Amino acid sequence: MPHILSPLITEALPGLWSETIVYRKQCLHKIEDGKLPPVNYDTHIINSHSLTHLEAPSHVNQGGKGIDQLFQMPAMMFGAAVVLKLKGNHYKDIGSGIYLWEVTVTQLRQTLEVSLNGSSFPGKILLTTDFYPTNQHGFHDPNYVLILSQEAADFLTSLPTFNLYGTSWKSSDYKPGLSERPIHKTLFQKAAILECLDLQKVPEGIYFLVAFPLRIQGASESPVCPVLFSKDELKF
Repeated sequence: MPHILSPLITEALPGLWSETIVYRKQCLHKIEDGKLPPVNYDTHIINSHSLTHLEAPSHVNQGGKGIDQLFQMPAMMFGAAVVLKLKGNHYKDIGSGIYLWEVTVTQLRQTLEVSLNGSSFPGKILLTTDFYPTNQHGFHDPNYVLILSQEAADFLTSLPTFNLYGTSWKSSDYKPGLSERPIHKTLFQKAAILECLDLQKVPEGIYFLVAFPLRIQGASESPVCPVLFSKDELKF
């Protein structure tokens, strides 16, 4: 079975960024005797940032490429990807119920080397830890912050084929109260970003990823349901 990397979207989902609504469904038409059209048809209201989503450079860069422009480079959104699971529990208590793991370049490089097992870097990296709490809806607990250090982000952008970064956490930066988003800006130099991935049951290794978002004109982010296939699942 392929791995589905998006938790179920329901109307009970809490906002990860203080949104009052993450998902709502409103009925436009309902199948009823004697009424036309004879269809069930709903409006769907979605706030992408509290769901599994793809981000484009325009998310943090004025004048940056939007989601629709990324479709001019579709290879960003499909192809071989490596899943990394950092070992142990290096979430540090920084107070107020927040636990922070800032991934060092050494941790990243060592885990990448083990996961690749001699294979070349495929250009896409999906990062998580082998321990992280989830909320009741299957999303990485927002209080357990997982981000890259600046050195780790610089290392990724130094890799010639790098074009996609994915994380199980809700963001790629943690700068509460500040206007800076340095890790986003570094990664966006070469890559798109996937956030809120469900990687709990995915073993480390190399997969084939399909992660096309809704093709929305001018959007800086868009919901996506990424799917990972093993090599055996691609045989037909």
